[in-house]
Amino acid sequence: MAPHRIMFIRHAEKPTASTGAGIDEMGKSDEESLAVRGWQRAGALAQFFRPTDERRREQLTPSCVFAAGSGPSSKSKRSMQTVAPLVALLKETSRVKYSSNYLKDDGEALMKDVLVEAGVVLITWEHKILPSLIGMLPNAPKVPSAWPEHRFDMVWILESAGAGWSFSQLPQLLLAGDSAESII
Repeated sequence: MAPHRIMFIRHAEKPTASTGAGIDEMGKSDEESLAVRGWQRAGALAQFFRPTDERRREQLTPSCVFAAGSGPSSKSKRSMQTVAPLVALLKETSRVKYSSNYLKDDGEALMKDVLVEAGVVLITWEHKILPSLIGMLPNAPKVPSAWPEHRFDMVWILESAGAGWSFSQLPQLLLAGDSAESII
């Protein structure tokens, strides 16, 4: 068993000079949490990955969601916070498997578990690690070597293609300033 589609997104916007301070889900200052714009993206992603159109829902709604967990080597909560609204919505309307058991550097174990899932899998991770996660797949497709620091608005999609995978990109276009340009 293996998924027929694996989607990768970067966690939503983090605290910077331009996005402001990080805040937790209770509104308290926390530099390991999303910025306000990141929380806006997280909410919008819930509808993006659970669209009302039946055809798009079959393509985009994950049956399994993986988010980088928080631990001693990485205290960031941003990956988990990015998918929290989506996972909550999916739990209300369908069955979904959710895991934040892997830390950002546990890529090999993560990808081993991803490959035993069926259906559509969504992975939310740190942007610097996403290309290497894809490289751990058998017969991995060629993808951009780096995810740009300023891009929070793209979905990388891998489709099962025989013994390997095809690669495409889907712009989110959820918030003002999001780009339709592919990552190269």
